[in-house]
Amino acid sequence: MNNPWPGLSQQASLLAGVVYLGLALYPLFTRGRRHEPRSPWLRGATAVLLLLVGVTFMTIMEGDLDETWSLFEHLLTPLAVLVDWVAVGRNQADARWWHPLTWVVFPLAYLLYFLAASVSLYGGFLDPDDSDFIVTVLVFLVAVVATGYLLYGIAKLKGAIAPQSHPVQGYPVYQPHGYRR
Repeated sequence: MNNPWPGLSQQASLLAGVVYLGLALYPLFTRGRRHEPRSPWLRGATAVLLLLVGVTFMTIMEGDLDETWSLFEHLLTPLAVLVDWVAVGRNQADARWWHPLTWVVFPLAYLLYFLAASVSLYGGFLDPDDSDFIVTVLVFLVAVVATGYLLYGIAKLKGAIAPQSHPVQGYPVYQPHGYRR
């Protein structure tokens, strides 16, 4: 592997690292008043992107996880981000119905980079010179939006069935920060 950075997998893993470092440091930025941002948008966009990476690598590309870097990049990181969305974050139920439509921003940004930099990866299934290129891109966009709505549904279900927290003396009950409708 000469230069790994043109690949979506590497860029997505780097983005996930930056996002989760920011989430880990977030309480410091708010002096402990908040443990995570009010909006789950960035967390959802990151989850959709990493699921795109993992699922595409494992299915369309018939990827091999024998190398440690590949295992982390294509399986463990996407799974960690998915587990974070489903079980760790506390504000996912605040996702708005239109968030999944905007979570395509990272894959679209990569697509623009892919086209501008003439990246030649992916074994020909994503070839701008192929007559099916536009169809392939549209299918991926629909899949990303569908994945986003699946995550949105999981978040709403989690919010609906989450038990109410009982206050510990001196600490307030956690109440999700909903948007005014």
